[in-house]
Amino acid sequence: MIDLRAILREPWAAFRGLAIGGLAATGFTMFAASASAAEFEWRYYSVSPLGHPYSQILDKHFKEIQKRSGDKLKIDLVYFGETPYKGAEAEKLMRDGLGEMTEWLVGYSTSTYPLLSAPELPFLPTAAMKPADQIPALDKAWQSPSVAAELQGILDRHKAVRLSRFYWPPQNHWLNKAIDGPAGFKGLKIREYSAEGIDFTTAIGATPVSMTAPDVYAALQRGALDGVVTASTSMTGIKWGEVLKAGYITNFKLTISLILVSQREYDKLPPDVQKILTEEVNKATDEILAFMVDNETKLHEQLKKDYGFTITYAKPEDYTALRKVAQEAVWPAWVNRVGPEVGKPLINDVLTALGAPERL
Repeated sequence: MIDLRAILREPWAAFRGLAIGGLAATGFTMFAASASAAEFEWRYYSVSPLGHPYSQILDKHFKEIQKRSGDKLKIDLVYFGETPYKGAEAEKLMRDGLGEMTEWLVGYSTSTYPLLSAPELPFLPTAAMKPADQIPALDKAWQSPSVAAELQGILDRHKAVRLSRFYWPPQNHWLNKAIDGPAGFKGLKIREYSAEGIDFTTAIGATPVSMTAPDVYAALQRGALDGVVTASTSMTGIKWGEVLKAGYITNFKLTISLILVSQREYDKLPPDVQKILTEEVNKATDEILAFMVDNETKLHEQLKKDYGFTITYAKPEDYTALRKVAQEAVWPAWVNRVGPEVGKPLINDVLTALGAPERL
């Protein structure tokens, strides 16, 4: 059984929000604040809305925090899409005191912090891995000395602390027709969202297309796109499965989200509430990861049954061929992009953590 406890967690890191004492109205007393408001009221900024399974799991454990703390700490889940802020600003919200707790999907910020792309470069593992096996492998990659030091420096500058982490489902190619190997990519127009993904798409003979998520559905409908790189949940969660027909499964990377808290706000919490917060958030991220592992294969079956999808799992030799493309066309380009003096140690640390033999 895999250990879904957080290798990335900082022990006992959390924090507190706005202290609300009592409520009063001009000219007369309303009612005791203790009966209606928590002592500490926080906002948690989430990448996904409350209808998403991940957010529902987090919200359930936030309610348990309020219950276990005797109403001392209340955490409201707020979707980034319903605020003036963006997911790529998550760590800045901590620095600027604009929130007490947030999710930081690190991949959103790699244009600002390109060194953090190291654990999420395509095809780093030597063979295709199931999500259950990818989780501990990627934990090791994020824990590797160079990567951990780079990430910690960013968090320190923003006065933010890692409380826990979770991963999104594996990234794969979802297409308007089935392919049975790397040659099938040639000539396809594929939506990508990262510089490294664009490099890889070009190297396999396809045409990369940069496009915001809200525009993808219509582009697929009119043939401006032939496919996308995304997680399986996009097929049902944002309905792309209605305009696609197939999945080519390599599980070539996982994308991480960190749960951040403000050190300043954490220090205001009583020790017993700190402990409850950490315990429940850890339980939540364990549950998210277990859900992801359990749900991935089920979702593939649902896509076949309800959407008529063809799901093709890459042969080992095809994975090896695609990995060679990434090794030759993508990894060195990223090293040059960030600078060899820092890029090489980072990627080599990650490869070592993953048990891969290559070194740049």
